[in-house]
Amino acid sequence: MAIQNVNPTAAQGASTQTLPNQTVTKDDFLKLLIAQLQNQDPLQPMDNQQFAVQLATFNSLEQLININKQLGTLQSAQGQTNQFNAASLIGKEITTTGNTIALQSGSPATVNYQLVANASRVVVNIQDSAGGLVRQLEVGAQNAGDQAIVWDGKDASGKAAPDGIYRFEINAFDLNGKQVAASGRIQGTVTGIKLDGSEPILELGNLQVPLSSVTNVSSKS
Repeated sequence: MAIQNVNPTAAQGASTQTLPNQTVTKDDFLKLLIAQLQNQDPLQPMDNQQFAVQLATFNSLEQLININKQLGTLQSAQGQTNQFNAASLIGKEITTTGNTIALQSGSPATVNYQLVANASRVVVNIQDSAGGLVRQLEVGAQNAGDQAIVWDGKDASGKAAPDGIYRFEINAFDLNGKQVAASGRIQGTVTGIKLDGSEPILELGNLQVPLSSVTNVSSKS
């Protein structure tokens, strides 16, 4: 018997060929169920209980498909609502969680934060984008609640720091030297929004914050 030559490259290509992704729909499931009924053995028909289970499975599949469609519709509507809410904030004063400040033209920048309890000493560290210490501000004692201090925009040597985005770190201590919890705040006027991502981004001048971080909104005074 003659043996034909086999191209190993072609054989490998045939073995590695993948089928396109296919999704089973409720119509496919129904066709399978009908084909099963048409081709069953008349002398040994499908058990009633088994048939009832398959019908229940088909009903559950249809409900899951409908739920998935409804969730997709709700998600789309929620995205449009978020965009509308973000657009309505333009020109409003907002407060968000965060620990960044923008320095422009050597003008002072306000650092906002919140203390959980009274502190006998508060130290604010101003850091550049690389995490390097630019300035350390000794604030002294402060009460619990919202607080704010002004950074004059100068570094530790008294020179004007370059314009840009800086981070701040709050270190607060009570009379016993124990750390007091503190969290940063960002306050400013919304000057624009970005809608090209998964969540609207609010622009506060050179700062950008996500809509989900907003904790307070007020009309600009």
